[in-house]
Amino acid sequence: MNFRSLVIGSAVSLASVTLLAQRPQTIQLGSILPVNSVYDRGLKQMAADIQRDTDGRVRVRVQSGGATNEATLARRLRAGRPQAAVLVQPSEVAEAFNVLGVPFFFESLDEAFHVVEKLTPTFEEALADEGLVLLNYGFGGWLHFFTADRVETLEQLKETKIFTTAGDEEMLQWYKQNGFDPEPLAVTDVLLGLSTGLINAYPSPPYTALLLGWYDEAPFMVDVPLAPFLGVTVVTERAWGRISDEDQQLIRASAKRFEDTLRRDAPAQERSSIDEMKARGLTVVELDEGVKASFRETADRMTASWRGTMIPSDVYDLAVRERDAFRASR
Repeated sequence: MNFRSLVIGSAVSLASVTLLAQRPQTIQLGSILPVNSVYDRGLKQMAADIQRDTDGRVRVRVQSGGATNEATLARRLRAGRPQAAVLVQPSEVAEAFNVLGVPFFFESLDEAFHVVEKLTPTFEEALADEGLVLLNYGFGGWLHFFTADRVETLEQLKETKIFTTAGDEEMLQWYKQNGFDPEPLAVTDVLLGLSTGLINAYPSPPYTALLLGWYDEAPFMVDVPLAPFLGVTVVTERAWGRISDEDQQLIRASAKRFEDTLRRDAPAQERSSIDEMKARGLTVVELDEGVKASFRETADRMTASWRGTMIPSDVYDLAVRERDAFRASR
């Protein structure tokens, strides 16, 4: 090859690289969240912020409701379509996240986020093993049990037919081993299951119960917060690697603003959802502190088996240590 050809070839290669670098990166972001829900609208605002902040170099296309269950969404994510996702059950990709859903483990949102902050390096490492990058956490209120008939004790709860997510075999077996009567269903089948009597109890944040009309068939809510409804937004390492360091920082900043907004606004949304359902016939079953303590004590014994099975032992122990340290500091 002569010198002239070498120069021309190098120039063409350099131009190609430059054009590739300037080409907008489009990221599809999937979720099972209902379209036009508060969370969905917040995601779309975050997507708009990212496009604005990166001057159009990164575009996020939110695709809520595109999968019927999270196991399907997780499989698609691993295959690279979509390239990002909101996972309301992040244990579908890393079992370490099961620690966030232990019943009655947390007493307040500040306590939960303290533990989340301390466990973030562990979560990031677990996600990296799956080829994923953590962008932010999402909070959608506290899970409560909604039931068709009034429930005031854990023993009465065991007499109900409880919805559990289809595909989560470990949770299904744990329910059965502890005397519950679970019925695995897709989230999209919950309303049908309630209307046909296949299930008559389910755990849900109040906003979701209101938005999807589930409370109509199960008009009692046990006033004992079960667990914070915490999810994560993740992106594949492959898609993330195509984005410049500068734009990665801008995306993280936008994602953190969305996280802070959810954490700030979700409690008020939860209260207004409960008030609206009460106006439409919901009965909030309020329990005295002694009964609530009994709920938590019994649940602690039952969920101790999660350590080393559903949750890695080191993750469980770290969460307990940080939770107890938070309580000691109050």
